[in-house]
Amino acid sequence: MPNHKTKTIQDFIGLIRINQWVKNLIVFLPMFFNAQLIHSSSLIAGLIAFISFSLIASAIYCLNDIIDIDFDKNHITKKRRPLASGKISKKTAYKLMLLLVLIGLIISYVFNSIALTYVLIIYFILNVCYSYILKNIIIIDVIIIALSFVLRIIAGGVATETVLTYWIIIMVFLLALFLALAKRRDELIIYTETNLLVRKNIKNYNLKGINFALLIISFSILSLYISYTLSEEIKEQFGSSYVFVTALFVLLGIIRYFLLIKKRIAYANPTKILIKDHLIQVIVLGWLITFYVIIYA
Repeated sequence: MPNHKTKTIQDFIGLIRINQWVKNLIVFLPMFFNAQLIHSSSLIAGLIAFISFSLIASAIYCLNDIIDIDFDKNHITKKRRPLASGKISKKTAYKLMLLLVLIGLIISYVFNSIALTYVLIIYFILNVCYSYILKNIIIIDVIIIALSFVLRIIAGGVATETVLTYWIIIMVFLLALFLALAKRRDELIIYTETNLLVRKNIKNYNLKGINFALLIISFSILSLYISYTLSEEIKEQFGSSYVFVTALFVLLGIIRYFLLIKKRIAYANPTKILIKDHLIQVIVLGWLITFYVIIYA
């Protein structure tokens, strides 16, 4: 028989979605591109941004489960979530949410800067609006998700005092939009095949529209990325004419992701795909290593 205390800890871990913290690793990108990985002070600043952002993001997961508790209770898989299953009460979830917000803001302010704290507050307010209203409006919901990833990049930038280029902001926004739409595509297919509402607004999406949008966005990502690698600004920034080589990994990544969502592997969940698909891992690692050699070697 499992230990009750261990089970309770697992429930809390499930509620705050620690496995989703992998998304917040994006806060390290600004310092990576600015050749700051070799500076311990920058690494510490990036780690503070990662921890504080993760805590605020976990608070939002708590709020989402509180708001959707009745919907989740009737869901085929979400009914097993700690809140929907009754393992954790709404009152406890509210307390945990407030505690996470408080700790996250204190860490950012005390150990980094007021600028990082402002970014976290904006992220929190935006996602509270998303949780209560905006997630029920098609297109707007995926745009908010994309903006949330842009805020992660901005958080990493202000935490390490790195000036962000418009290239990285646009690319992160488009990539996040692509991944969010791919997930909506799979959720819509589940609804049309089983009549199961994975999320409340999914029946208002159109499969042809999503497919067309995915093609347009993927083409835009590749076009902009190639323009980025060939621009004189970037060549001068990195002191190399070989940045264009990294475009190969972006192309392979897009093709691989399209194949995965076509086969409906991991239900187009970006986090699950990154964790489980070895080819995607190799592509991402190859992209990072190539950039590391260009920037640091």
